[in-house]
Parts: sequence; structure tokens; C-alpha cells
Amino acid sequence: MSELMREALRSYQQNAVNLDVREYIRQIAPAPPALQAIRQEAKSKETCGLTMRQIDREVAAVRRQNGKKSKQPAK
Repeated sequence: MSELMREALRSYQQNAVNLDVREYIRQIAPAPPALQAIRQEAKSKETCGLTMRQIDREVAAVRRQNGKKSKQPAK
């Protein structure tokens, strides 16, 4: 068992040296398809670099807009 653990550690160390941590994680645990789709959409809309403050402003704006729509009387 200890030899198996040593071999696993050697393998991990070799991979960790050649890859950065994020790439290593992507290889051992790839993102689910839904998350990949969300990332692609964010990149295409150029919203992947927003700060939390910018995201909060966008969410608040959409909520205000949706609130105005629901308060309009039905025709």
C-alpha cells in the first residue's frame, strides 16, 4: 500500500510540475457541460471579466426593469 501511495505521489508531482494548478484540475475534474456553456456565453458577450460590483449593478438594473414591467396595468 505504501508503494502505491509513493507511486501516486510521484505521478502527481510530475504532473504538477508540468501543469499549472488550474490546468491540472481541469484534467482531473472537467467542468460540466452546463458550466462550459455559461463560460462560452460569457466570453462571447465579453462579460467574463466583470467585477462583483459591476455584476451587482447589472442584477439591480434588471430587477428594477422587471419590477416596472410587473406593475404596469393589464390592457
